[in-house]
Amino acid sequence: MNKHKIVLIGASGFAGHHVMQELGSKDDVEVITLSRKDLSNIPANTQNHIFNFTDIDSYNELPLADHLVICLGSPLKLWELVYIKKSAIPEFIALDKDCVINLAKSAKKIGIKKISIVSAVGADSKSLNTYLKTKGSVEDEIIAMNFETTNIFQPAHMCGRIDWEKAKNTYRFDVFVGEYVSILSKPFMMGKLKNFTGVDVEILAKSIARNIFNKNTGVQYFNYRNFKD
Repeated sequence: MNKHKIVLIGASGFAGHHVMQELGSKDDVEVITLSRKDLSNIPANTQNHIFNFTDIDSYNELPLADHLVICLGSPLKLWELVYIKKSAIPEFIALDKDCVINLAKSAKKIGIKKISIVSAVGADSKSLNTYLKTKGSVEDEIIAMNFETTNIFQPAHMCGRIDWEKAKNTYRFDVFVGEYVSILSKPFMMGKLKNFTGVDVEILAKSIARNIFNKNTGVQYFNYRNFKD
């Protein structure tokens, strides 16, 4: 049986960890994760490769695969989605834009035809908001690369329990607040606001994993309204 080969970036993060576990339940899939350090408790069908994201030459070592999945993003505080301090912007852009674009360019160069990225609801390269402008710029540049399939996932606040080893002994008050704001505001999220509803990270991960295998081509956007489709 020919296995579907997937390169996953960001498996040590919140969304990427759940995507890795979701893909780990599939027998017809081979997953290669690229991370800055060793990962624990990875599924049997997954190999982790240490990758230096700050070394431009490392991008030439991207493995060939059927699909590249990028769940890469800075662990911003809730208020940083509104305002990122000027001193923190270069580091944010280096990870959330430069690394993502370099990965996509390398994938295109070696012949990977399909790509999925986790962006953000409201992403817009013309936005005055640094976070949304950066996410929108990434979307624009990747779309311009003309992959056979480009899946763009635009979640709002990601909810769910962080119960893996790296999270023990940590506490994020802003995450706690975000969880409850999402719960309390959900009944009021109607019309155009619907897509700004917080999404359970497991639902997002299932949507990413499921749509890796769809037969559609071109650019496809996924948001709160169709994560469960």
